[in-house]
Amino acid sequence: MTLRERYEARRKQWEEFNRWEAEQPPIERDPSAIMDDVGTIWEWLPLEDRLRDPDPKKLGIQAMRAALAKLNKAKQP
Repeated sequence: MTLRERYEARRKQWEEFNRWEAEQPPIERDPSAIMDDVGTIWEWLPLEDRLRDPDPKKLGIQAMRAALAKLNKAKQP
């Protein structure tokens, strides 16, 4: 199977999925049930992954603070 054929097959799969998803009614769920599910998924993670800091230098926080500073500067007269 060529790359183009694989691409087309995948595109058709996504089209079918999107069509199916559009036909599904939204499920109304209690926020506490959603949080329970998130907690369960968190517990499935191995302990070493839960304890590992993915951003030890906190670069993401620094980037967010820099962006917020630019926004706050733009708001000031």
